[in-house]
Amino acid sequence: MNVLRDLFAFVGRLGIGIILFAHGWQKVVDIGMGGVVQGFAQFGIPLPAVSAWYVALVELIGGALMILGFLLPLVGLLVAVAMGGAVVLVHLPHGLFAPMGFELPLAIGVAALALGFNGGRWSIDHALLGRRRAVEPVPSAS
Repeated sequence: MNVLRDLFAFVGRLGIGIILFAHGWQKVVDIGMGGVVQGFAQFGIPLPAVSAWYVALVELIGGALMILGFLLPLVGLLVAVAMGGAVVLVHLPHGLFAPMGFELPLAIGVAALALGFNGGRWSIDHALLGRRRAVEPVPSAS
């Protein structure tokens, strides 16, 4: 059963990581940061240059780290903050459903947060810290 849990955690990290990486790549390479900053300003996002770079780097680097399973709690928190900002500052007034609704940033944010703290054993974090985090056996009730 542990193998399945680790497999599904890896599949979840892979899926969310690919989505994040692709969105970060799109911002940095395809659109360009000038266009992203301009878009953030048009949406009224505070400190658009800082916010745009934060989101782009969290998506790009965080996506890669999510796939690798490295620094997962930090990545999960940073992604959740970025997606929370997207929900509140951009998508919430448009309701739940796409194309402008908040369903995608909400799903990505909560998934990244959950996987950040439950990323499975198939990760660099587990390889580096797994022995230190070994779960102590629970004493029996008898």
